[in-house]
Amino acid sequence: MTPSAVALVRFLLMWATLWAICGLWRIDTRIQREHWPRVLFAGCMSMGIYMIFFLGGMGQTSPAEGSIILATAPILTYLFSIVLRQEKLQWLALLGTAIAFGGVSMVILGGHLSGSGSLVGNLLVAVSAVLWATSVLQMRPLLQIYQPLPLMTQAMAGAVIPLAIFGGRDALQIHPETWNAVTWANLAQMVFGSGLVGFLGIYRGVREVGPTVATRYQLTIPMIATFFSWLIYHQTPQPLQWLGMIVVISGIALAAYARSRPAKPSAPL
Repeated sequence: MTPSAVALVRFLLMWATLWAICGLWRIDTRIQREHWPRVLFAGCMSMGIYMIFFLGGMGQTSPAEGSIILATAPILTYLFSIVLRQEKLQWLALLGTAIAFGGVSMVILGGHLSGSGSLVGNLLVAVSAVLWATSVLQMRPLLQIYQPLPLMTQAMAGAVIPLAIFGGRDALQIHPETWNAVTWANLAQMVFGSGLVGFLGIYRGVREVGPTVATRYQLTIPMIATFFSWLIYHQTPQPLQWLGMIVVISGIALAAYARSRPAKPSAPL
């Protein structure tokens, strides 16, 4: 399937499964009228536009490069939370951010020079990281009101129109009767593994510990994806990309360390 067809098929199967779960467990999915604009906007960003850029980019780059670039989402989440005044600026964390973005640039350049991934594909994934960080922050106040499962179920309505436009024609041209067991297994993993379990997990994490801490666990993705990219596709990162990965991880670790430091008590008057 094309990336656009994957996006729409995955979305429809995920949404149908969520409604089935809510129906079987008799979960209350009602959303207050004043919250609908933010719910639909967050769903459009996280399930719709983000997915369009992410899958479109991954169709043109390698799994390792894409995952490393996407791993900047925690840094972006931190920066956006400062802009929205949800967190205070820490200069050490800002330095880590600058270092991480320098490493991302090296990863993109290394992949472009080696031919393993396209510059356009890497840039699309980078845009998807920005969209993901934005959507996570949009979800934070809503998750203080609603449980993750019903909120995710209703928020997905916001992604219907962009995904239908993006993948409708390609989805009509697929032929499931020609798929083998590996294809069905891959689709099942995308729907139930990285789809339902992944999204519900991040929603629960944002509710429990906040967006900055919850998205920090995405930093393990590059190492895992690089390993499986080598194992399955025999794609070995170039030296510049290895260096870029180390720089990204170092910058992110520095930012995480800065945010974890306890605040200094104010001096007595």
